Amino acid sequence: MVFGAGAIGSVLATLLSERHEVDVAVRGDRIERVAREGISITGTMERTIRPDPHPEGTYDVIFITTKAYETATAAEAVGPFTHEDSVVASLQNGMSNLEILEKHFGDHALAGLTTMGATKVDPVTVNLVDRGRTVVGPPSGCPDRARIVASMLNDVGMDCTVSSDIHAEVWMKAVINTSINPVATLAGRSNGAILEHPPLYRLSERACAEAVRAAEANGVALPVANAFSLVKEVIWSTRNNRCSTLQDLATNRRSEIDEITGALVQKGEAAGAVMAVNRSLWALIREMEGRPMDY
Repeated sequence: MVFGAGAIGSVLATLLSERHEVDVAVRGDRIERVAREGISITGTMERTIRPDPHPEGTYDVIFITTKAYETATAAEAVGPFTHEDSVVASLQNGMSNLEILEKHFGDHALAGLTTMGATKVDPVTVNLVDRGRTVVGPPSGCPDRARIVASMLNDVGMDCTVSSDIHAEVWMKAVINTSINPVATLAGRSNGAILEHPPLYRLSERACAEAVRAAEANGVALPVANAFSLVKEVIWSTRNNRCSTLQDLATNRRSEIDEITGALVQKGEAAGAVMAVNRSLWALIREMEGRPMDY
């Protein structure tokens, strides 16, 4: 089951349906539309699937692809759909998803991170720009379940690896997100604008450097030596994509800026790092959402 078929979840469900029976969990009016029209992916892949939007029974693997601020609610909701060997994997932004899932599912929980570029066109259509790279890993202990999930994803055309230190990967994804999402959102442009305009490039570079220092202050060894080089790779591969934060603001939805930049700022400051650039980005995006910071 894919719980939360937004942009990433819709692509994930579509890819997995090539080799697996896949149901999706969606809300409100989307239930009827998915049942009637299915889910369509355009862009680098053209495909329509008709998954069942009425989950029932139990599932071997459950992917949670909701917004990060909905993870706790999602974990409660999927509990009844698990059996003793079920794997519950997060494929989300944010820094606390694995901790939340681990409380509910123990070592059956996995964290997954992806640089996939996808944009929701309408409630049942998603434009896929780039499949990106995906990494999965367990909170601790045996990686067997992570290997099974990675194998599933690779079998349907995703580039997925297993990490022996998923916590460092979570930090790395937060560094990437905070270097791209708020900058592109403030510019109101697709990700590629960051590479095209020097002021945006410098702002992204400064946000990245500060986020790296926050990781160091927290004793986290990031999986790459040059974080901004990886940020630039992600920007280039998703250059035509409008980031999730920009998509959220365009549809008057709450973004994940608290769970991305906000969480990074709080962890950095708690460890003594100066987070002036990222705190400013956090505050500006919240102002744009109509949720001013409470200093």
